[in-house]
Amino acid sequence: MIFPPSTSFTPLSTIQLNDTHVLHPRSCNPAMDLVVLLSSSSASSSAQATVPAFGRKGKDKEISGAEKTKVCLYRTGGSKVWEVEVEGRVSGLAWSEDGLFLSLLLLKREGKTIDHLSVHTGDSIRSMPINIEVDVVAIGEGRWVDMEWRDSGLDWDKPKNGSALLIIDSLPRVTPVEPPKPTNVLPFMRAAATATPKSTIHPHLLTFPALLPSNPPVPPSILHVSSSSLLTGLFPLATDSIGSTTILYLAKVSDKIAGLFDVLLRGLESAEAAFREGEKQTMICREDLETCAQQQATSILDVYADLFRFLMTGRSAVAVSEWLGSRLTGRTVAKWDMALETSFRTIQKLVSESISPALERIILLLEDLRGWAKAPQFTQYLKLDEKVIQHALDVLCGFAKLAEQMRRNAEHELLAAAEFMKWVKYEITRSAVQDRSQEDLPLATHDLKLVWSFMQNGLVHSVFHQHFPYLLIRPTKDTLPDDSVPYPRPATRALDDVLRETTGILEVSRKNGKGSSSEVDTPSLGHDGSVDSSAEMSMSMSVSMSMAMEEEDGEGDLTPTKGMSEAGSRASSPDTVERKDDVQEDEVKRFMQQEPWVWANTAVKMCDNLIKGAIGRESSEVTKEKGASEAGLSDTRRTGDGVWKALVPSLPDSEFQQLWLLYQHGPQASVTAFALSDEDGSASCLALQFFDDEELVLLLELGDTRFLVTVRYADLFSEMTMVPYELGENWKLDDLVQMGQASIESIPSIPIARCRPLESRAMLIDGEEEQKRRKVEIALNGRAGRRLGCILMEGGREVEVLDLEANEDEEGDEAEEEMEEDD
Repeated sequence: MIFPPSTSFTPLSTIQLNDTHVLHPRSCNPAMDLVVLLSSSSASSSAQATVPAFGRKGKDKEISGAEKTKVCLYRTGGSKVWEVEVEGRVSGLAWSEDGLFLSLLLLKREGKTIDHLSVHTGDSIRSMPINIEVDVVAIGEGRWVDMEWRDSGLDWDKPKNGSALLIIDSLPRVTPVEPPKPTNVLPFMRAAATATPKSTIHPHLLTFPALLPSNPPVPPSILHVSSSSLLTGLFPLATDSIGSTTILYLAKVSDKIAGLFDVLLRGLESAEAAFREGEKQTMICREDLETCAQQQATSILDVYADLFRFLMTGRSAVAVSEWLGSRLTGRTVAKWDMALETSFRTIQKLVSESISPALERIILLLEDLRGWAKAPQFTQYLKLDEKVIQHALDVLCGFAKLAEQMRRNAEHELLAAAEFMKWVKYEITRSAVQDRSQEDLPLATHDLKLVWSFMQNGLVHSVFHQHFPYLLIRPTKDTLPDDSVPYPRPATRALDDVLRETTGILEVSRKNGKGSSSEVDTPSLGHDGSVDSSAEMSMSMSVSMSMAMEEEDGEGDLTPTKGMSEAGSRASSPDTVERKDDVQEDEVKRFMQQEPWVWANTAVKMCDNLIKGAIGRESSEVTKEKGASEAGLSDTRRTGDGVWKALVPSLPDSEFQQLWLLYQHGPQASVTAFALSDEDGSASCLALQFFDDEELVLLLELGDTRFLVTVRYADLFSEMTMVPYELGENWKLDDLVQMGQASIESIPSIPIARCRPLESRAMLIDGEEEQKRRKVEIALNGRAGRRLGCILMEGGREVEVLDLEANEDEEGDEAEEEMEEDD
């Protein structure tokens, strides 16, 4: 008989389910008594939906944009821990080595992502897009994308003394920035019962090489997704192994850069949101002024000119008086003043405490990488280009310069707005005092020049409109032009060239004579022929001061005096609104060099390409799913330096099913085959999976009875036949069968080590045998102390949990021995 009369294993519990679920082969948590079950959200919404979206065929199998998958975590005792919904279809699943993270490969209409869920709450810790070609048709029919967490064999090293990471850790922490709150369109509506989980990283950094966030840090394990290798599930690797601790240190540097970029981008979002809040109140008050002008049949240019005349002379027309008297009251001015003060103070705080410190630390890390590019011990494992690093440093330095300019602009706008509010309050109070009596008028304490600056810039067109232009749709890929000079540096020359040129000029001046008009001021030389230090210092100071003055003039004065004096057509006119006859109303003039988002996109793109180029991965690289394309059941397990593969092919010409075992080690391979039949009958295999380094578990069916059996494949190595195998891991069923049939003379029956018959149940779904078999799935955990197995039965509505370590046979024998001793 093919099945021995034994009752191995011990039943632990049975999990009853309300809906149809799917059991992945890696659903068992390796470190805890937990199991994951999957189901389609559409299955629970319909009472007649008995087949989830995983098993649909034909056109129904196409990925829907609104398709969701329920992920349920159960204790093996039967109670539910949590249940969450994820976007897309789950095509792969794997637990981390410590069992704290559940990694899912999700297929969505817009692409594929890897989501890491927390075992405690089910929240998504990080979602990363991945470029991988997946055979969608095969998913859900017993085939999944190969995903597995493996130990790298290495550990994180402490930062060395003098390294950039150690220096940054000794500095004060950069102030983190929370994402801006969404606009409350309906303020009287109740908040949603379940809040949307916060994203742990900015959307622009989803593909940036980083590490899985955790405290304490996640061990340097590698997540293998088909042919892709991801350190801690996020950092891409060029090969399936790390190779050196240098890659680990680069990963820590890249993760630190990603964290600093996240603070920077969040800071830009909050700064733009703060400017929009202050600008919204300014726009309301400005529209009130323009409304008064329209009511008095006055043009917009004339009303702004009249407002300027009122500032200079204290006399104005009816429109400005109506604005200050009725529409712009003391309460409105206080609200306006508070909005602008909060806005510009927030911008200054974000730049000084978050954006600029983050940029400084990123520059420090890139300086460290530039030193690596000159060291052979780093270039042996990394592909670092010093020119690329220098260009990235120039971009970050230019970005830091722009951030400081934004802080100064915010400081000046705050001063100008405060002085303007003082003047407005003074005029409103003076008008009220004149109406009541002839008491003493209040004293004017405002700064005329700052008020004028706010009327020209802050009230009409703030300088921050160049930093944050009003765009209906912001292009997320705007970057600096390739030919731009992000941070111009003065050219440096060798000291010998400078001395040679100086000596030549001195020789020419001696020949021409001291009083000649061609005499050139040159640094004086000492007695030893060297340049006098005091003369050189005075000359360098004068040059640097002149360069600073030219640079400041090029950037523009903080006050509008210079701009007004340069505009000849506006010098004789008090208008504070610039005419734009040649510009369309809906056209937004952009200054790419002044937009921080353009600099941020450029910096993120350059650092992303720099890190991926250093490890040998390109940003647009697409990996293809590897594995056997043949029909049948298969599983793979790595033990030591070799790879075991088990296969039950679906051979149409064979009268009975066969179990093939292949052990591959280098160019040689050993193969053997067993028949799932004997003289009493032929069994069919419903599922198979490697349990540990010694046993293989199969779920077989003979007639109406199902059996869970194990085969000690490690003991069969001496009986296997050696065959030449030079195809590597891209093996196919035809090659294996042909080599095995040519080498194996006869196929014996399967050698069963342990066996347990399962209870016979009515599992037919709509009378289809394929549906019945598809709904019988197993998931195993072969770790010491957690050696159990889960079997999904009853059409996907019941999970039976078995203890694969303990056997009922042994318990029965012990009970009989105790009874005999008692007798």
